[in-house]
Amino acid sequence: MSFSYTNIKNPTGTGPFTFVPTYSEASEVHAKGFDGKYWSPLSIASVDGQTITLAEDASGLKAIRISNNKVKLDAAHSTGSNHNILTEGDEYHDELEVAVKDPSDPTGNSTMTPEGITLGGIASGVADAVQGYYGMLSSFYFGGGATETEVSVDDVNNWVDVELTMDADGLFDNRPSAMKSAQPVGHSGTGASGDPVIFNLEGLNMTAFANFRASLSFEPAEDEGQLESRLLFNRHSGTTPSTDFAIEEVSLSMQNGADIDYVSEPMLSFFIGDTIDTNGAGDAGKCRFQIKSNVEGTLKLRALTWYINK
Repeated sequence: MSFSYTNIKNPTGTGPFTFVPTYSEASEVHAKGFDGKYWSPLSIASVDGQTITLAEDASGLKAIRISNNKVKLDAAHSTGSNHNILTEGDEYHDELEVAVKDPSDPTGNSTMTPEGITLGGIASGVADAVQGYYGMLSSFYFGGGATETEVSVDDVNNWVDVELTMDADGLFDNRPSAMKSAQPVGHSGTGASGDPVIFNLEGLNMTAFANFRASLSFEPAEDEGQLESRLLFNRHSGTTPSTDFAIEEVSLSMQNGADIDYVSEPMLSFFIGDTIDTNGAGDAGKCRFQIKSNVEGTLKLRALTWYINK
């Protein structure tokens, strides 16, 4: 038995409704009605040649479909097979199209277009909504050099903001969609001395977490040095306590002599707690990268990257 169905829009009364092709037995014929949101079975009173009379009033339904194969008709409505997904712009959406929401819409009010209702389309949308990264690369990765920050005698054993001159092609903004909607640019500060890069956490809530990675090297002017790294967090308004806090690590123990480049990639993990989440428009936590050395030397920063899971 081949599978086909007849679609009739805006039916009135109980019929009779004409369908094609002619079915050899009345028991083969099945019907479903669409109320604007769902497809539901319709009771059939009689079948005569190419006409069907329903046992219930179809007035008010958006459409009915008449088929010769109940199993395949049900499958079409649940899986979108056999051309059941209507073309974009058609007012008669099927159950799948109505039920699946667009994951890039935080309100949950937008339905996916037919082109989006695929495993790949849904997965892509979900990925954009819940994970991403924000990378800032110096010219080190484009054939140039890293950005240097001098640690002078006055800076020894003090936390120092790290300078970063980002390459013209060095910004990779792949933040989750909620962060992009909240702030078109993910950071403030030029990265120059006195104007450090500050990453904005707006758009994240308390289910989010992140990993931060810095790529750098340090050339000490003395032997037996140690380099520490940290993320310094600024809280949003209305918190108790309201003071900044930090996550720290020891990144380098420089035991092989002075005037040598010691390479490190410190990784710091954190979750979005209730003092650095999004408190309102323009009011969320922020963080910046700092280092502390117990000897003079030159820090050479290659890149800063935040990996975000919302």
